[in-house]
Amino acid sequence: MKRKKSRQLNKPFLVFAIVLLSISCETQRAKREFDQGQKLYQQGSFLEAIRNWEIILSSFPKTPYADDALHWIGVTYYVDLNLPDRAIAAFSRMVKEHPDSSYAPQDQILVADIFRNRREYSKALTEYARFLNLFPDNEKIPLVWYQLITCLFEVGEFQAMQVQSTQLLKKFPRSEWADDCVYWIGESYFLQGDQKKAQEYFQNYLKQYPKGELAFKSGMGIARSLEEEGYLPEAIAKYLELQTSYPSEKSAQTRLDSAQKRLQNKQTGVVIVPEEEPERLPTPTPIP
Repeated sequence: MKRKKSRQLNKPFLVFAIVLLSISCETQRAKREFDQGQKLYQQGSFLEAIRNWEIILSSFPKTPYADDALHWIGVTYYVDLNLPDRAIAAFSRMVKEHPDSSYAPQDQILVADIFRNRREYSKALTEYARFLNLFPDNEKIPLVWYQLITCLFEVGEFQAMQVQSTQLLKKFPRSEWADDCVYWIGESYFLQGDQKKAQEYFQNYLKQYPKGELAFKSGMGIARSLEEEGYLPEAIAKYLELQTSYPSEKSAQTRLDSAQKRLQNKQTGVVIVPEEEPERLPTPTPIP
């Protein structure tokens, strides 16, 4: 009597099925840990939430929830616990281990912003440059490029700052940061002592952006530059013009009084050097 041959499962298929089942189970367990962490976060139990997310990193690092866990660990340390160094570690690890994650560009910017907000401009420069290299097609390129430029200004790398600003203006002439670049190029030349170039850029700003946010400062830049060159009557005339156009800006009156006193003392043979108030770049708006 013939016996029927027993059917044997294809061994490679069986192994593949087991692997898929294992991955599915790990993903489900990682999801439970992530969801529980989110629940604890909403309740204000931040450290407990972090512990849940860290379970994902230690036990289920290959699941799709690993980047979520790292991102939220970073956010919690930064926003809720005010522990920026731990936030930097989490965000940096997220970008390194999951460069294709949707969180990666945002987290890289956050690392750079933390350094910049702490006035660690050299470190911020490195991180902004890393963003530009890692995400060359990202929509945040103009913003990040501008923030890199502000860091160059803060560390006194004026020539590099001017080069980068000029390149940004050429590539993104309609960027919302274009007007700021024109103004700060002028300010950098002023600090370098090149008053002709400074006046050129301040005047360019007023010509291109007569109602821009930095229009008053550009006018003041022209007047300060004239005063620096010793053209006191011309500087005084500019301060008077600014005082009329911007009556709420008290600094124009202060500089006017100083310039008039300098002119008077110069005419009587007394020389007074004006005190310069250092310009600072605005703190960039954090990326949500």
